[in-house]
Amino acid sequence: MSVTRNVKPRDLADWPTCRYLALFFWSCTALITFGPVLLLAGLSVAWMQPLTSVVPSVKVTVIQVGLTAAVLSPLYFAPGIGRLARSARFALLGPVAIAIVLAVLLCVGPHV
Repeated sequence: MSVTRNVKPRDLADWPTCRYLALFFWSCTALITFGPVLLLAGLSVAWMQPLTSVVPSVKVTVIQVGLTAAVLSPLYFAPGIGRLARSARFALLGPVAIAIVLAVLLCVGPHV
């Protein structure tokens, strides 16, 4: 009697390299997104200035986070990307997140 089993093959995309790439890309994304807000808030507090100069940067940060979530959520669950290991998915979507965040920072940042 021949029994076939549904065994998942070893996922080659779950290498440690994917984890380090994902960590690098998402760290860069977080630095670009939250760096200006934290820097301006720290300088305002250090020089005892009102935090009114931080408000435009917070608006840009909210737009960055919202747009990144709106674009990457459907991509994360797309059938082709959904088959990959979690670390490979994050490593693949990291550069897309960096591109979105930089585009918003360069396009919206000076106009707010």
